[in-house]
Amino acid sequence: MFRTTQVLLSALTKRTHRVKVQVLRDFPRFQLFKGQVTKVKPSLMRNYLHNFNGAKYIIDEEHDVNMELLKLHQAHELKMEEERQLLSKQQEMEAQKRNKVQRQAVFGQKAKESPKEEKKGLLDSGITIEEVKIPGLDI
Repeated sequence: MFRTTQVLLSALTKRTHRVKVQVLRDFPRFQLFKGQVTKVKPSLMRNYLHNFNGAKYIIDEEHDVNMELLKLHQAHELKMEEERQLLSKQQEMEAQKRNKVQRQAVFGQKAKESPKEEKKGLLDSGITIEEVKIPGLDI
């Protein structure tokens, strides 16, 4: 009645075997977006992506890929990359401003105005309590 299968899959095969699919809907939970062509585990495709026409299998690269969706995805990726670069530049600028403010709070404006003297020994440096600023400590 039932025909037994003669397939024996090793643990390595189960971990490394992937199928090529094109995603037809956004799946932010899996970081897969509409139009993307990617390789996923067969179980993910069967259990989540293929349900309700969420993705399709790619067998022949030339005929099965929807090029319009792929171009939309590539345009979306370029836009997202530009936004990431802009965001990283803004974060870098904010970090530089914070560092500058922290330095001014620690060393104060007097450190910049006073001319630098030659370094002397640790005990003969001439640093006084008025020149040293410790954040959170008011003297």
